[in-house]
Amino acid sequence: MNNKYIELEKKVNHNIYINKIKYEFVNNPTNLKYKSDITETNTSDGWNDMFEVFLCYKDNKEYLVSPNSNDYNLDIFDLLEEKKITSLKGHKNDIRTVRYFINEKNYKEYLISADDNKIVIVWEVSNNYKIKTKIDTEYGNNIYSCLLVFPINSENNYIITSTYHESKNLDTSATKIYSFKNSKLIKYMNNTNNNVIYYLLTWHNKNKNRYYIIQFSYLKILINDLYDDEIYYELIQEPETDHFSGFIYTLDGYDYLISSSENGLINIWDLYTKKIFKTINTFNSFLAHIIHWNDNYILAADFNNKSFIIVDIDEDKIVSLYKIEHTKEVKCIKKIKHPIYGEALLSGSKDNTIKLWTFQSGKYI
Repeated sequence: MNNKYIELEKKVNHNIYINKIKYEFVNNPTNLKYKSDITETNTSDGWNDMFEVFLCYKDNKEYLVSPNSNDYNLDIFDLLEEKKITSLKGHKNDIRTVRYFINEKNYKEYLISADDNKIVIVWEVSNNYKIKTKIDTEYGNNIYSCLLVFPINSENNYIITSTYHESKNLDTSATKIYSFKNSKLIKYMNNTNNNVIYYLLTWHNKNKNRYYIIQFSYLKILINDLYDDEIYYELIQEPETDHFSGFIYTLDGYDYLISSSENGLINIWDLYTKKIFKTINTFNSFLAHIIHWNDNYILAADFNNKSFIIVDIDEDKIVSLYKIEHTKEVKCIKKIKHPIYGEALLSGSKDNTIKLWTFQSGKYI
């Protein structure tokens, strides 16, 4: 094989990957139907990151990563065949979070996971899931979320983790920034929250070419500058409540933050004016993980009703509460482009199952 062919192969692989990433979901999610269980051993700990799905740049195949509740391993499932293909060993306690990231500066892929023993592990996906680094955060527990950040405006890359009970004072918490290169602690992020951080999110403010870390927690949402100790803003809603999840939604080049809360409110925040642009009240729902389906619908894990809900953004209301298939509270949902069924959804619950929801039984082309 000559070098010219190798470069062509890489280009084709890259184009396929980008096309899949940019794929827009078009099906009406109210037509989703329960299909099957992928696993019954997913951990019941964690919230938004209690399992992960990702499209691998290396082979353009879809995978599911599920912390195993029996042996502290990370199980990797091939979604085409819906079977476990390998288990990653390295943790020695319950794993609460696992996430996938790709460094778009060199297209290297990583998983990051954290456990109740204060250990954070970064795995190299493209290197047969070899452990790149292992960090002992020393204090705290309940690492519900962690991040890898690869800023395009910097040569430096970062590992970010948040812990509860950071010291002997049980009411403290801390979000810490580590160097991706050598795993050294760089600094504690300015954190006046002093409570559990349920979810971490990164936001690239293209207007300022600055990166921010968004912390979803009790009473407020904190937005911190990645490089400085500056708090960009504290987003506070009334009444105050736990904030469990969110995502960045860009419309016509303008960035909004959409967040979920324990009291059933979905808030759409204008990230530039730092005010609530719109609120959708789902009433009597405990909203855990929230995801963007398309420009018409938001889906959210409904902790109270052991299922997930579908919210019409324009009508500002729930249009479907799914039939209960889980036996315990649902904490995490992920949309996927399934290799067989096309547009689909995975839901994870305290009952340890991850369930697959699809629109069709035919093969997706």
